[in-house]
Amino acid sequence: MTDEIKNLKDYIGEKFESHEELEALRFKRIDELLSQYGKESAGNAETIKRVHSRVDHIQTSYKTLKGVGMFILTALTAVGAWFGMSNK
Repeated sequence: MTDEIKNLKDYIGEKFESHEELEALRFKRIDELLSQYGKESAGNAETIKRVHSRVDHIQTSYKTLKGVGMFILTALTAVGAWFGMSNK
C-alpha cells in the first residue's frame, strides 16, 4: 500500500509540474500575441494615416479641378452672353 501511495504522490507531483510548465507556456504565448498585436496595431495606424493623407490629396485635387471647371463654364457663359448682346 505504501508503494501505491508513493507512486500516487509522484504522479500528482509530475502532474503539478506539468501543469505549471503548461501555464508558464500559455502566459508566454499570450505575451507574444499581445506584443505582436501591438506591433500590427502601430503598423496599421501608420497605414491609416497614409490613406487619410492620400484621400485628402484626392479631395483637394477634385475641388481644384471642380473650381477650374466652374471658372471655364462661367467664362464661356460670359463670352456667349457678350456675343449675344453685341449681335443685336
